[in-house]
Amino acid sequence: MIENVQISPKQLILLVVISRLVITITFFPALDGPPGNQDSWISTLLSIPIQLFLTIPIYLLWKRFPNQSLIEYSQTTLGKAGKIIGLLYVLYFLHALSVFLFQWNAFLTTAVMPETPVLFLLISLLPFCAYAVLKGIEVIARLAEFFAPLIFIGIIISFLLLTKDMDLQVFTPFMEESFMSIFLGALVISCRTSEILIFAMLLPYLNAKKKKVQLVFISSYSILAFFWIICTITVFATLGLDLTRILQFSYFTAIRQVSVGDFIERIESISLAIWILSGFLRITLYYYVIVQGLCQAFNLKSYKSFVIPTLTIILPLALSQVLQSNVVELNEFLSYKIEPLYNLIFIFFVPSMLFSIAVIRKQGENKV
Repeated sequence: MIENVQISPKQLILLVVISRLVITITFFPALDGPPGNQDSWISTLLSIPIQLFLTIPIYLLWKRFPNQSLIEYSQTTLGKAGKIIGLLYVLYFLHALSVFLFQWNAFLTTAVMPETPVLFLLISLLPFCAYAVLKGIEVIARLAEFFAPLIFIGIIISFLLLTKDMDLQVFTPFMEESFMSIFLGALVISCRTSEILIFAMLLPYLNAKKKKVQLVFISSYSILAFFWIICTITVFATLGLDLTRILQFSYFTAIRQVSVGDFIERIESISLAIWILSGFLRITLYYYVIVQGLCQAFNLKSYKSFVIPTLTIILPLALSQVLQSNVVELNEFLSYKIEPLYNLIFIFFVPSMLFSIAVIRKQGENKV
């Protein structure tokens, strides 16, 4: 472990939840995979045990190597080949960050500020993220602790203000599709949870007894499912399924429908504030993981020397994504046929391989 820092279980939970939740309130990918109907909320509930199952290799590796991150125990297990694995994970995080920056800009330039140049948005955002990364994971974790009440309360208030306009009949008939379709939907949701790898990078910094780590996983996935269902009810019951399917930013559109009397209207600014805070935290978190991963891959003592050079990579990479791609191409990659399989390799199969090798070679603490 490079840094002598610690974060609390609550901070780690909030980092993971907020980082994942921002995807829901941006593109709301609830109907682009099975079951593709009103039963999506059931898939969300079923995703909790599947996410826990996918986390097992990461958990078992952490028990064997409690003071090492994913990048470090890859090298411990495989030697020089492990360094290649570690760099592949750095590239994975870099790709995930560039995709989200595309989403960030697509949302702002399409729904909020269509006349604003993309370069201006990136230059306005990334230096602040770099500053937060320089301050370290403890500061980032405290930001999550500070942002969380604002984000969660904002989502709940938006939901409550829309209750009078909701038609809950949209959720009938119950289980219209087969159970297998609902299960596949839960599997897709779980495989999209790349934050499982955030656990793999940050668990060495966790200030908690080993027995409590399982509660961190359960709490993270349960809270995430709760707010996902809140967002699902908000969108489905307000807009209906047909309109939700064709809208690019359906959650933002639903929030714009709020009208209570003649004095509470146009509260999409609340949604925008929630989205900006969540997005900033996600970008900063992945930025931190990238530079920390580079530091660990090259066995250096401090990651801070990588912060500015990495910024010079992230900025043109994100800009090229924006200029050379479009939302249709992005949605094609993020579809349930491509992204979950891509994530599954890094989330489950590679960690499973590393754990199997560690067991065969009797490496690490034999306490599993």
